[in-house]
Amino acid sequence: MKIKQINILLGLLLTVLFSCNQEEPENYLQYVDPLIGTGPARTLAAQGLSGDHVAYGQTIPAVTAPFGMTQWVPQTGSSEKKCVAPFYSGTLSIQGFRATHWLSGSCTQDYGSFTVYPLNRIGNFKFLPNQRNTRYLFDADNASPAYFKVLFPEPNIMTEATATKRCGFFRFSWLDPKNATIIIDVNSDEGEGYIKIDMENQEIIAYNPIHRIYSGTGKPAGIAGYFVAKFDKTFVNPGTFAGMDFVHGSTERKNQKKISAYISFDLAGDGMVKMKIGTSFTSIENARKNLEAEIPGWDFNQTKTKLEKTWNNLLGKIEVQGGEEKDYTKFYTALYHSLIHPRLYSDINGEYRGFADDSTIHVTDGFDYYGDFSNWDIYRAQMPLLSLIVPKEYNDMVKSLIAKAEQGGWLPIFPMWNSYTSAMIGDHSSSIIADACMKGFEFDTEKAYKYMRKNAFESPTKIKDYRDGKGRRSLESYIEFGYIPLEDEVLDAFHKGEQVSRTLEYAYDDWAVAQVAKKLGKTQDYNELSARALNYTNVFDTDKGWVCGRFADGTFTNEFSLNGDLPYITEGTPKQYTWYVPHDVEGLMKLMGGKDKFQKELNSLIENKEYWHGNEPSHQIPYLFNYVDDWQKTQTVVKNLLVTEYDVGPGGLSGNDDAGQMSAWYVFGAIGFYPVCPGSNEYQLSSPIFSKVTLNLDKKYYQGKKFVFEAGPDNNYKAFNSVKLNGKRIKPMITHGDIQKGGKLKFSMGK
Repeated sequence: MKIKQINILLGLLLTVLFSCNQEEPENYLQYVDPLIGTGPARTLAAQGLSGDHVAYGQTIPAVTAPFGMTQWVPQTGSSEKKCVAPFYSGTLSIQGFRATHWLSGSCTQDYGSFTVYPLNRIGNFKFLPNQRNTRYLFDADNASPAYFKVLFPEPNIMTEATATKRCGFFRFSWLDPKNATIIIDVNSDEGEGYIKIDMENQEIIAYNPIHRIYSGTGKPAGIAGYFVAKFDKTFVNPGTFAGMDFVHGSTERKNQKKISAYISFDLAGDGMVKMKIGTSFTSIENARKNLEAEIPGWDFNQTKTKLEKTWNNLLGKIEVQGGEEKDYTKFYTALYHSLIHPRLYSDINGEYRGFADDSTIHVTDGFDYYGDFSNWDIYRAQMPLLSLIVPKEYNDMVKSLIAKAEQGGWLPIFPMWNSYTSAMIGDHSSSIIADACMKGFEFDTEKAYKYMRKNAFESPTKIKDYRDGKGRRSLESYIEFGYIPLEDEVLDAFHKGEQVSRTLEYAYDDWAVAQVAKKLGKTQDYNELSARALNYTNVFDTDKGWVCGRFADGTFTNEFSLNGDLPYITEGTPKQYTWYVPHDVEGLMKLMGGKDKFQKELNSLIENKEYWHGNEPSHQIPYLFNYVDDWQKTQTVVKNLLVTEYDVGPGGLSGNDDAGQMSAWYVFGAIGFYPVCPGSNEYQLSSPIFSKVTLNLDKKYYQGKKFVFEAGPDNNYKAFNSVKLNGKRIKPMITHGDIQKGGKLKFSMGK
C-alpha cells in the first residue's frame, strides 16, 4: 500500500476515534414547551376562577434571545390593551406574527409592537387584522425559544421565525407564489405611529409611540418601538391603508388609526422570501445598526443554530438527572420563562433613551441597560435565580436600576416602558439592590444607597412628581404612625388602600436597606431602619391573632374576615398576608403566641387549603415549617405544590407567571432550596425532586464553579431526614457563601 493511502486511512481512523470520544452536548431545548401557561389554568389554585386573567399564565410562546429586546410570537388578537396577551392557546385562527414587548405572564400591556402577515393577494384581499383571522397549524413538536414554524393550510403558506437579542428573522414559503404579499401593521391603540416603504433602499421603516398606564395613564412614555425590515427579494406593488382608507401605490402613513403597509413579490422558483427585522427603543437608525450587527447575512439556519446554542448553554447552567420526562419539561420550561425578563433596552452601540423625563440619549459604560422590572413579583425568587445562573446580566440589571434613579431622581418602584409607575406596592428596587450588595456584586453601592435611603426617608415635594409614581406611597403616614392608617386611602396609586400589606412590605424593605447601611458603616441609619423593620408588629391585632387594618387613633377595624378579600390587603387575605415577615420569622412567631401556635396555624393554612399559590404573597410560606424544625413538612408541602400547581400543556401554570416569578419558584423548589428573605444570604432547604442537580456557576462570580444537590436514585418525591454539606451534617439551610465556595449537598434517610 502506498504511503499516501496509508496516511489517508490513518487520518480517517483518527477522525472516527476522535468523533466517538466526543460527547454530544445535551439538547435542553427539547424539554422546553413554549405553550405552557398560554391557556386557561388547570391547576389546583386556579379552580373556581373563570373569565379573568388570573386564571391564565399569560405567557407567550416567545421566540427570543434571553432577555431579548423584542419577542416574536403568533398573534391571536391585535390590541395592545391591558391584560390582553398577544397569543392564547385554543384559538383556531391567528392574524399574523407580532414583534412584541409583552411582559411575559403579566396583566400590563403590550407596547411599541408591530405585526407581520403573509398572504396571497388576490383581488380585494382581506387586510385588517380582524378580517384576516386565518386557520393555522402550530408545529408544537419543533417549537422552542429559538424557533417556531406555522402553516396556513388554506393558502399554503409556511412561516418560520428565529431571533437575536434585538432582531427577528423570518422565512416565508408560498406553495403558490404568484401573488405573494406581506402586510406590516403598526399596532397603536392611540392612532399614532408611522410607516414608510422605501422602494429605493428596499426596506420598510416604522415606529409605534408608547403610552403609559398606571401613573400617568395615557401620557407619552417618551420612547417608541422602532422597526426596520429588509428582504432578500425585490418587492413591488406597494400600498398602505389606515382602517378602510386604502391606497394602492402609496408608500407612507402617519398618525392615523390602524395604519399598515404592504408589498408584493414577483417570485419564481423556490417561492420563498426571507425578512429580517431590526428593532430599537432609541431610533430607526439604531434599529438598522442593530440589524446590520446581529444579522449581517441571509443565512436563516445559521441564526437559528446560534440562538439554539445560546439557549442550550444557558439552560445547561442547571443540569438535572434522574427525574421523569414530565419533570424535565416542567423544569426547563420554567427556567426558560425565568430568563425572558427584565428586557434589554440598550442598542448594539450602547445607546438608550433616558429614564422617565430624561429625553437625552445615554451611552452605557460597560454594561447593558435593562427595563421592565416587575419588582413586586421578581424580587422574591426570579432575580435571586438570575444572580446564580446569569450573574453578569444580573449585575447589569442592578446597575440599570441605579441608572434609572440617577436620571429620574428617585429609585423606581415598578419601572415599565422606561417610566415610573406605582403599579404595585412596596419598594422592591431597594430589596433587589440590597440582595445584590449583600451577595458581593460589584456596582457603586454608595450611589445606590443614596437613592435607597431617599426612597426610605423622603417624599417628593411636588405633587406632580408623586402622582408620576416617584417615591413610596404614603411614606409620611408610615413614618408618623409606624404603619399606614386606614384614614390614608393611598389615592395616588393604581392599587389604592391596601394599607396593611404596604406596612408589612415597607417593614421588610426597611430591613433590607438597613443591611446595606450596616455594610457601609452608616450606623445611625442602620439603627433607625432596623427599628422600622419591626413596624409589622403595629398591624398585628393580638386580639384577633392576625394582621388587621388599623385607624390613626390606634384602634383596629371590625371590618375583618380571616379568609376574605379586604381593601387593606393586597391580592390576598389576612390569613395569607400575616405570614409575610420574611426578615423576622422568630418575631412573628412570638406575636402569634409561640412556636406551637405558629406551627398549628401554619398547618391549618395548608390543610384547610387556604394557601394560594397563584399569587406571590404566599410564596415563602411553605418554607416556614423549617423555622419550627419541621423540615419534613416543608419538603412535603413544596413537593406537593410542584405536582398540583404546575403541569405540562397550555394550562400548566396556576396564575399569572409575572415575568417569571411563578416559574422561578418552581425551579428553586425542584432543586430543593429557596430564598425566603432576599438580602439575608440564606436559603431554606426543601429537597430535590431529581436524583442530582448541578449548578454550573460562572467562576468569575463563584470561585467554586459547581454546587451539587444529590438525593440519590429513586427519589420519587420523598422527604429526607438528613442533609450533609461537604460531608458535614447541617440544619436545612445554606448560605450564598456556601454556594460561592462550591460543594455538595447530600440528602439521605440516614441518622
